Amino acid sequence: MKRIMDKVYKFYHTYRNLVRLIDRQTTMSTTLKSVFGALLISFLCVLLPTLLIINMFIFTKLTFLLSVFLVIIIILWVFLYYQFYYVLIKNYHEKIKEINTTIPKLVEFSFVGFIMLTLGIVVLSVVF
Repeated sequence: MKRIMDKVYKFYHTYRNLVRLIDRQTTMSTTLKSVFGALLISFLCVLLPTLLIINMFIFTKLTFLLSVFLVIIIILWVFLYYQFYYVLIKNYHEKIKEINTTIPKLVEFSFVGFIMLTLGIVVLSVVF
């Protein structure tokens, strides 16, 4: 058990140090540009499949399956958002290209994705 906790503790410190390095390089304006750009790009990527699934709700026997697909698309949207966010941040700052952003991206996606999955399960259990 001690080895597992040591690995978790080491991983957390690696994550925290990488986030600090990234935060030192970024400014408020480039962060806002990256956030809004990532939201727009990820929204446009997910828009067509979402509209297709929403239009398929006329088939009443498939409502639960389509709802599950919508939850999966929401989780995919969160992943795409963080992917595009870090790509845009790297484009704005050359020094961040040298930093490994995989760990912060996956940790932040995991937290937000888990929250979205939990909310999706709660909504699906209430509706169905």
